[in-house]
Amino acid sequence: MSKKGTAVVVDSKEKEMKQIKRFFLATLAAGLLCLGLMLGTSASAADENPCSEDIAKFCQNIRPGTPALMDCLEKNENELSEACKAYEAKMGGPRMERREQAREIAKFRQACTNDIVRFCKETDPGQGGIIRCLNEHGKEISPSCSESMKALKE
Repeated sequence: MSKKGTAVVVDSKEKEMKQIKRFFLATLAAGLLCLGLMLGTSASAADENPCSEDIAKFCQNIRPGTPALMDCLEKNENELSEACKAYEAKMGGPRMERREQAREIAKFRQACTNDIVRFCKETDPGQGGIIRCLNEHGKEISPSCSESMKALKE
């Protein structure tokens, strides 16, 4: 094989890897956007949140809208401001539901990443495209992804 033919194969592989990376990043970004919307963590909401100062003080290196942030607030519960404690008490039920949803989404991403790359790399991740694609390949996807999808539906 000539060097030119080898270069074409290498270029093709590089393009495919770039597509996979772009798709994975788009999927991750879409998931994080959905998670952020689900958890209600807009910039204006953060300004109105009575826990903003406590988050800045105790949880500054933790990304907003993640289960880790909720864990951090619980870990520092005794040090939180009274306003934040009151807010946390009021939000206890919905917060627990959101935490569980965030964990299920993280499990889904972990369980289905390989299947998404394999079957859905050309799929638009918005508007439920990934879920639709995985459903279309239901018999071909990994058992762990299939189980994770069932858990998300419940």
